[in-house]
Order: sequence, then C-alpha cells, then structure tokens
Amino acid sequence: MSDAQTVPSAFFNPTATGRSELKSSVDAVIASLAGIGEGPRTPLLPAELRSLVTAIEVCPDDGVAFHEVAKTFGEVVWANGVIPTDSACCAHLHPPTLLASVATDVAVSATNQSMDSWDQSPVATEVELHLCDFLAKQLGFSGTGSGVMTSGGTASNVLGLTLARAKAAHAIGVDVGAHGLPLEAKTWRILSSDQAHFSVQRAAAQLGLGRRAVESVPTLRDGTMDLDALDACLDRLHKEGLVPIALIGTAGTTDLGAIDPLRGIAMRAKAVGAWFHIDAAVAGSFIMSDTLAGALDGISLADSVTIDFHKLWWQPMNASALMVGDVACFDLLRVASKYLDRGDEMDGMVNLVGRSLDTSRRFDAAKVVASLRSLGRKQFAQYLDQVLHLATFAAKELSHRPGWKVITQPSAAMVVFTEATATADELRRVQQQLLARGEMVLGRTEIKGEPCLKFTFMNPLVDEASVIRLVDLVVDELHAVRTAS
Repeated sequence: MSDAQTVPSAFFNPTATGRSELKSSVDAVIASLAGIGEGPRTPLLPAELRSLVTAIEVCPDDGVAFHEVAKTFGEVVWANGVIPTDSACCAHLHPPTLLASVATDVAVSATNQSMDSWDQSPVATEVELHLCDFLAKQLGFSGTGSGVMTSGGTASNVLGLTLARAKAAHAIGVDVGAHGLPLEAKTWRILSSDQAHFSVQRAAAQLGLGRRAVESVPTLRDGTMDLDALDACLDRLHKEGLVPIALIGTAGTTDLGAIDPLRGIAMRAKAVGAWFHIDAAVAGSFIMSDTLAGALDGISLADSVTIDFHKLWWQPMNASALMVGDVACFDLLRVASKYLDRGDEMDGMVNLVGRSLDTSRRFDAAKVVASLRSLGRKQFAQYLDQVLHLATFAAKELSHRPGWKVITQPSAAMVVFTEATATADELRRVQQQLLARGEMVLGRTEIKGEPCLKFTFMNPLVDEASVIRLVDLVVDELHAVRTAS
C-alpha cells in the first residue's frame, strides 16, 4: 500500500491537482501530434513499421515519464498512421472527427462510466436514453421506440438479427435464449440484397442458423434491391416450406451507397410476418437533413435500425446504435443476474445491459450529444450535402475522362468507377502502388463481377480542386502501370 501511495498521479482524480495533472498529460499528447505530416498515410511499408514498433518496450521494470512515452508515440505511431482528414484518404467510410467529440472523449475516459448498470452510470444512462429517444423521433418511431449504443454497425446488425431470431422463436412458444434453437429453425431464412453488408451472414452464423440461411436477393444496376426478385424469392421459400424470419433493407450499401426501397420491403415483411431490419450504418445520418431524409422513406416502419455514428456522423470510433420501434422487444434478450440486473430495481431505473449483447461499455453517447449540440442541425446537414456533392462532382469529372466510367450515379459519399479496358490486375496495381508510396488510400472493389476503384468522401472540407487532383492521380497511375508493362 505504501508503494502505491508514492505515485498518486498515476490515477486521475477530479480534484484541482488531478485536473492539472490530466491537463499536463493531455498537453503532452497534443504535442506528440505535431509529427503528423502531409499526405493520406505514412509511406513506410509493413516491415519498416514493424521494426519501429517492436523497438518500443511495452512494460519495462521501471516506468518511463509520460511525456517521454507520448513523445515516442508521436514519433513512431501518430507520425506513421492514416490521416482521415487528408483528401487522398478516400478508400473507406473512415471519417475525420469532430473536435467536440474528441475533447469529450477525454472526459469519457477520465470519468470511466460503465454503461451496463444504472448504479455504475446513473446520469450517463439517462444521457444514452435521451439520445435514443431523440433518434427514435428522427426515425419516425412511435413513443415506444428506443435503443442502445453498440460498438459498431456489425454489432448493431448482430443485435437486430438476434432480436429477429428471438421473436421468431417466441412466436412458436420457444424461449430460444433458454432452450436453444428449435427444430423449426432449420426452415428459417433471412433475406437481404446481394449488396448487403457481410455482417448479415456473420450474424446468421453466430446465431446458429448458418450463413446458408441468408437468401441473397438480386439488385438492380444502381445497387438497390429488386422488389420483383424479392417477391420471387418469397414465393419460392413458401413453396419450399421455408420461413422468412427477417427481411433486411440496406440504407447505403458499403460500395455504391445504394438505398433499398425500404417501404416496399416493409410491406412484404409485414405480409409474411417477418422482422424488418434496416442497416442504415451508411445513410442513417440522412434523417438529420430535410433534403436527404426523403431517401429513407419507409424507415419508420422498421422493427430495428442500425445507426453508425463513426461514419457520416463524424464521431471517433467506436460509436453505433441499434434502434427499435418497440423497446419491449429487448425483454426477449434480458437475463437477470444476482449482482447486476436483478429485476428489483427502483422505479425508473434502467440497466442497459438488458438491451445489450455487451456488459461493460464506454459512455459513447456523451461525445455524440456534445458534438451534435455544438454543431447544430443546419451545419450538420450542410456537411452531409457537401460530401454528397463531392461524390457527384467526382463522378462528373471521371465521366469526362476518355475510357473511364462510373458504375452508377452516387447516392451517398461513394463513387465507384472503372476504366473500360482495365483488368483486375491493373486496377490492383493502381490501388496498391498509390498506397505503397503514401500518395492515396484508394478503394478497390468488385460490382457484379466487374473490378472497380472507389472514392469515398468523408471530409466535408475537401474542395473540388482536390477532387480533380485525385482523379488525375488515378488516371495517370493507370497510364504508368500500362507503360511499365
């Protein structure tokens, strides 16, 4: 005990001294960011980075002063990472972060509220519930709508489909959480488009249904689910004695940003008695824009919706949510525990562990609320409009380059494109060579068998001149690849 008392500053405490020590530590971290250079990422390759990192002794016998630790991190780690603010960091849904969120994250870590039970996070629980109430209203849910924060879109999709499975079992008198899958589960199917996120198949596997329980519905050229194909699939399942327990609509596919016809899918889900889940990890933020919200027509009819804040809400990772139209559905998951979620809590007390597949969780709702309140709806909507404008502008610019074509007009922040005669290997070399030199973090994918490249615009402060420069880089790099061959 006496040894521990010799290093009181090793722990944060909210006294004046503790706050001063925290400020000094944060100042050291801020200073360490000065080594971040220009460009989308470090030009160092894996072996070089590994050598730098393995030279850091993780836990020496005697501690190192934190300002020295921070300095080393600045020189080795922060100076050699990806820079999401750079216009050429345009491969993934990897956003720059709002300052209000970053600053609030310091307090989230310092105060260390644990979101599993009310007694560990009293006011933090109320903040998360308040945010979920706000989101439920934006989604158009009734007064019974609410939700819970998760670690990401994949976790939200898994939770949504866990609820779908629990409801399907409950409908035939089975508590799947207590007794496992009934024999009828062999007939259960989940329907999603062929452009849906792979987490749908992963969820089916984790839920014991298997990836083959996911029926892939063909999409139209623009990447949206083909409702005629969905009808044909539902008709075939009925004839084969198979039961659709969940229909999934995607609001913003990962590649094309396509938004499925949500209202049409909702009607079919209701007709067959299936759970309707919407993966709105990409385009969920459109509910905040008067001009974009119409693209999500039908989202209010969902049983559950995935919202991913660390995409087009510009939050630090991790931050997502699973929203539900009826909060009572979480009761299908709840497991009472003698030490945590006992079931005999005071009136109004909510233990969020009853809604979550996690136990301990960070207070991520804080940074979302702080940044939305700081930014305001009008500015938020303007940022959304700008990233969509950048994608549209890039598509127009590419269409003017001989031989280049855009797969479909952008409906979100992404533009997928290719060159008419380019091979998959040529596009691979374009993407990898730009990455290796640290000039661009460019996306590469495949749409219906056609190899493609992809820009994803997440920074609303990027200008049109920068977009032109990115297009030039890609066009010139393909020329260089062919010349070298």
